[in-house]
Amino acid sequence: MNNFPKTLRVLTLLFGIWCFLIAPAWATPTISKINLNAGKELITLDAELIDAFNEKIKEAIEGGVAMTFTYEIELLKQSSVFGDDVVSQNKVTHTVQYDTLKKIYQFSSQGKNVNRTVTTKSMEKYQQLMLTLKDIPIAHVFKLDPEEKYYARVKAEMEADGLWFPFNYLLFFIPFSEFETSWAQSTPLTIKMDPAFGMEASQNKSKQEIPATGVANGIRSFNQ
Repeated sequence: MNNFPKTLRVLTLLFGIWCFLIAPAWATPTISKINLNAGKELITLDAELIDAFNEKIKEAIEGGVAMTFTYEIELLKQSSVFGDDVVSQNKVTHTVQYDTLKKIYQFSSQGKNVNRTVTTKSMEKYQQLMLTLKDIPIAHVFKLDPEEKYYARVKAEMEADGLWFPFNYLLFFIPFSEFETSWAQSTPLTIKMDPAFGMEASQNKSKQEIPATGVANGIRSFNQ
């Protein structure tokens, strides 16, 4: 009886090794197609997560397990002297759960200035929603320095709600702690002020502040 905890630990370890050995091949999840967009007021980000679903994960979702992809997003200003500076951050979580009674997928996206819910019966639709970042706000245009170069970087990780060791191994045959992508980054973005706007701003310097619409109309963006 006294050896039971030790025996259980050994069995658990052996089971973990067995799961690792029989785990099906799975491509490494990665972030791709990162793009920055300069709108009238906000810098927004688009990106995609690829190779994030395997058959075991799909089966778990079909069984009603809530799955969450968490995206860490940073906007950085390039610096050749002291290293790149983090200008702003956002964390966006995409969660899907299948209602086994109603036969619908319930998707939600939460983050800074991000709040979205979608209900669908399509497996392809929920996967597209889970894997896509679209028009995610990451900074106000007026807070960026003209002529400086900026870029975004993104990484993602996955977790399933309500599953702990060894049940995550029992269901997926892979440890969730290993599902975390490397950082991926966009090409540089330069914000440039329109010269005509600069003249207009100087003529109105007596005013307490320049209307936000004026700033927005004076912005041009260049993806390099």
